[in-house]
Amino acid sequence: MNKVSIINNFKLQDYFSHPFPFFLINNAYDEKTYDHLEKDYKLFHNYFQKNLRYKENNIRLQITTQEFFNSKLFTNSIWKDFIEFHTSKVFFMQLVEIFRKDMEKIYPKIIDIIDRENNQENFLNIRNEENKKKFKFVADCQPGINTPTIYKSSVRESHLDNSAELFAGLFYLRDNLDNSSGGDLEVMEIKKNKKAIFYKKSLVQNQSDLHVYKKIKYEKNKVIFFLNTKDSIHRISPRSETNIPRNLTNIIFETYNLNTKLFSLYQKQSGYISTIKNFIGIK
Repeated sequence: MNKVSIINNFKLQDYFSHPFPFFLINNAYDEKTYDHLEKDYKLFHNYFQKNLRYKENNIRLQITTQEFFNSKLFTNSIWKDFIEFHTSKVFFMQLVEIFRKDMEKIYPKIIDIIDRENNQENFLNIRNEENKKKFKFVADCQPGINTPTIYKSSVRESHLDNSAELFAGLFYLRDNLDNSSGGDLEVMEIKKNKKAIFYKKSLVQNQSDLHVYKKIKYEKNKVIFFLNTKDSIHRISPRSETNIPRNLTNIIFETYNLNTKLFSLYQKQSGYISTIKNFIGIK
């Protein structure tokens, strides 16, 4: 067991297969480890405050794994260990085991590839443009913030993530002084006998055909991971005015180099509905 692993406190009772596979962890870390992570998160605040876009209303700012390791600002931080572990093959395979039963139903070909090729040198590495072409899977861990909200607003309406994404996770580090409301992740479900229609690639157009299946509150030391599928629709609820950033770290594993596809979307274009197929590195 790695002390910085975000899933050390995972319990099977917090796993859901419907409306898409996901799991929650409340109090992911013991108090001492969380306090250390929270304290060193100030390094990211200082980093983001130098960004000209920091003063914009409720936008996402984040640092990629590659940018993190190219910088000398974070060398002695606990976040070095955090990011190294959560972009590793060891952690990826732990997620595979958690999601395995659902993956065998939804992505049997990908499970076969993982089981067959996980010991190969080109199996997984940190995400960058070169590695997307060379490796079966790429990983990124992105500490970030949503900038302070000048007026009530949402970062993202109902949407699907990038179709190259296999796993996605969020780690919340809510500031103790943050008394704002909203900023919660909402797991969405399409109503019976309805089909989600997308525009701008991944935003849901027919919002009235969705309902909130589960609201995951923006709270300190909370984690959510999900398997990215055609049903993995989610959104962030509007956040009220506050001068305190929303602290979150994003962990993703993607695939651009497999002879398969994850899912297809229905998208409304010029008055008719067409199937948009999202391919992942077809060769």
